[in-house]
Amino acid sequence: MMWSQGRCGYGCGFVCCTGMAPPVIHGEPKIVQDSATNSVFLEVIASGLLPEKTKWFWGEKEIEPTKTYVFSQHDEGGKKTLLRCEIKNFDKELAGSYKAKFYSSDGENSATFTVKAGNAPEFHDKPHIVQRDGGNIIVIKVRAKSHLEMTAEWFKDDKPLKATDRIKMVAKKDDKDKEGFQFLLEIHGPVKEDQAKYKCVVKNGEGQNEQSLNLCFD
Repeated sequence: MMWSQGRCGYGCGFVCCTGMAPPVIHGEPKIVQDSATNSVFLEVIASGLLPEKTKWFWGEKEIEPTKTYVFSQHDEGGKKTLLRCEIKNFDKELAGSYKAKFYSSDGENSATFTVKAGNAPEFHDKPHIVQRDGGNIIVIKVRAKSHLEMTAEWFKDDKPLKATDRIKMVAKKDDKDKEGFQFLLEIHGPVKEDQAKYKCVVKNGEGQNEQSLNLCFD
């Protein structure tokens, strides 16, 4: 499955409302992106609060726990609590300004998070398998483009591949697109054990995308 994932932009902050003893924020609120699960985590550590009264907002709208939003709390010790909102399957439509409001008996505090979605690399062709040297070299080729610098990582049956004397990974400019690159996985002296599902994950500073195919020998 092809998917693009947006990069988290940092715009975190907090504001304290007046009161006798409002909750206290420790450190800076954080936005953490997990590329493996395509989740974005909004995190803030506070003390002097009633964790169960915490409310999360997207813009001015209060959000409830759903398949998209998962709320959690973790005792950090020293009367500090980690408040977390996980945004599952993050995409551009879920970008925007988020806020956590938390309360004590005498006041409230809030943390804001600005989550931005960027432009991940795009593939502009299907992946191809090419044979060279009479079948002694098999090349899996993908073509991607991006306005930012890209890197590629290859996987075999969902396990990261490393370059060896037999497995070569090549990146070169695409002669058909000035913003494009060709990412090649070269298998020299193919053997039966090379049959597998291969995946290429292409990343830039704003996200990632992937293509995969199955390599089978007749």
